[in-house]
Amino acid sequence: MLQAAFRDLHGSRLHGFALLVALGDRRMASAATANALSAASPRLAELRHPERAAAWLRNHVVQDVRAAGRTPVPEAERRAALRGLGVAEPAFDGLAALSTLERAALVSASVERLDALDVERVVGRTQADTSRLLERARKGYLAAAMAREGSPRTDPNAPADLAARVEAVAARTMGSGWAAR
Repeated sequence: MLQAAFRDLHGSRLHGFALLVALGDRRMASAATANALSAASPRLAELRHPERAAAWLRNHVVQDVRAAGRTPVPEAERRAALRGLGVAEPAFDGLAALSTLERAALVSASVERLDALDVERVVGRTQADTSRLLERARKGYLAAAMAREGSPRTDPNAPADLAARVEAVAARTMGSGWAAR
């Protein structure tokens, strides 16, 4: 009963996270999600706090996706899978420009809005390393997403803060489709 409630609480969002980190590889995302939920089963008492459990599960997904490496899934299939989450073309290009770890950090921080400690847990890095990783991810994402949009990087109407700019691009390109999940 507790295990079913745990899956209900975390399963859907975890799968969405896995799809983003696996860049639309449905098979890899499903396997990583199932593995994480299965690995959590004997630790349910330890993972009672929803945010800590979310970080632990996502770290498990990241490890699985990184271990699997890039699979030969056609880009059109990947784009279609992420389109189902509300990810527009510029956002896909932004995510594709990042490493798996950079995607995990960016999605954890800017899409799922996990707190800094939980983002550190997701990527398995120290505070300083996570800050550098996020800065690199935000810059890479923004450059690729804005290049796709055809927006100049020096848009005078763009927010000055890099994190705010990434979130603004994510909001335009991911739309409300992700927020409903």
